Amino acid sequence: MALVKITQERSKIRCIEKHKRTLVALGLRRINHFVVHEDTPQIRGMVHLVRYLVRVEPAAEAAPGTEPAHRVTTKAAPRKPRKRAAPRKKVGMPAKRKKARVSRGAKPKKRVARS
Repeated sequence: MALVKITQERSKIRCIEKHKRTLVALGLRRINHFVVHEDTPQIRGMVHLVRYLVRVEPAAEAAPGTEPAHRVTTKAAPRKPRKRAAPRKKVGMPAKRKKARVSRGAKPKKRVARS
């Protein structure tokens, strides 16, 4: 049977829940992720439901005598470790001033000079 390559082109955020579950059933995880399925009426129906999110194109046929892979996914490239910047020194920062704690809505008490 013929194979089709299904690629997710748009995000599933703000989609109907049924459409999100259809993408999961197709095996699509993120934007630009693709899977290869056999071209069956069931797969075509699922693709038709989420046609505004995916792109469908014929997949390259496998060599004769080999069994077609139902799901072929892309592998993400290994990520490089991030270099963390050295913490900045606090130079020239003024000392923190202590403020009288005042609850919200309450007025601070006035100090009365006692003689």
